[in-house]
Amino acid sequence: MNFLKKLNREAWVLLSVSGLHAFSFSLSNAFVNVFLWKINQSLFQIGLYNFANYFAIALTFILAGWITKKVDRVISIRIGVALQALFYLTVLILDTKAVDYVVLLGFFLGLGNGFFWMSYNVLYFEISERDNRDVMNGISGFITSLSGMVAPLISGFIITKVNHFLGYRIIFGISLGIFVLSVIVSFWLKLRKSEGSFQLGKVIAISFKPKSNWFWVQLATLFQGLREGIFLFLTGLLVYFITKNELTLGSYYTAASVVSLISYLLLGRYLRPAWRIHAMLIATIMMGLLIIPFLIYWNIWTVMIYGVGLYLFYPFYYAPLTSITYDVIGEHKEAVELRVEYVVTKELVLNFGRLISLCIFLIIISKSPHITSLKPMLLCLGFIQIGTWLAARKVSPIAQK
Repeated sequence: MNFLKKLNREAWVLLSVSGLHAFSFSLSNAFVNVFLWKINQSLFQIGLYNFANYFAIALTFILAGWITKKVDRVISIRIGVALQALFYLTVLILDTKAVDYVVLLGFFLGLGNGFFWMSYNVLYFEISERDNRDVMNGISGFITSLSGMVAPLISGFIITKVNHFLGYRIIFGISLGIFVLSVIVSFWLKLRKSEGSFQLGKVIAISFKPKSNWFWVQLATLFQGLREGIFLFLTGLLVYFITKNELTLGSYYTAASVVSLISYLLLGRYLRPAWRIHAMLIATIMMGLLIIPFLIYWNIWTVMIYGVGLYLFYPFYYAPLTSITYDVIGEHKEAVELRVEYVVTKELVLNFGRLISLCIFLIIISKSPHITSLKPMLLCLGFIQIGTWLAARKVSPIAQK
């Protein structure tokens, strides 16, 4: 366990904040979509909710980036967690009327997500170093997987053992309390002020220069966003559509998270910078192949195989991309000074990709509301992460050493 000594006190505090966030997120996030579905059974409404969420995240990253640069990034993470706590309080108050306010609710959640992840990404870059970045990624993934293993099972059990809508109120209330606790823990992070002006336009311009490593990172991020726009919320819904049972949905996330936890343990322990691109290649191919049997015949077995397989290979796709991204930001002194702007532009591109795929989703669902009409789109998006690998391999190896 000597590799754990590579992380200092602040790294562990940041991991604690993100761990609480991950637990609360795993407890309720997937079930919010199911909750909205049970009220009026409209995929279009759920699509609008997630579209508003991604749109707000993109906008908020600009505002949060300015606050992070001009005030303090720790304050930004507190604002983000507090807003997410208020989101669940609002859902509790609205109850079944929440479906009438899906756009506002999605936008509100996006505000919280934007502030939280803006600050977390910058703090992650500042607290981690090249020699411990993969270790921190692995531990972060381990904590996230552990949360995903325990929290959904708790949620599914509570919802199925009491009146369903009362069960949803209980888990949303628990999430509210955990987010409040996360705000308290964040006070152990040292305040970190940035210097200089907010130069977002300068980094956006770099994103369009094909000779720069950042151009290829952004292109890789765009493909990542195209995939995530749909799969972040639809896979869990499909499990519920097939089983009609929240406990089975929670069990699905638990089984998948056990596999993910093992993957992140192996990744944190053994992955080296020289192996990142090779790991991504294997992961991208397997993530695509896994969706084929699921699209041919939808049942509980094919969805379980797809979900568990996805959680097995996704860490070997996501973690190397994250490490490469922050290595490129740390490549030059000027890039380090503009780290906030780099994080903002990365998230703008990521959420732009998510919004594109969600727009296609909404168009298809508006014309044919049956879930089977999405199969061609899901097949394309199931392999689109190959574009992430093709772009990532263009990054200069020097930036990854």
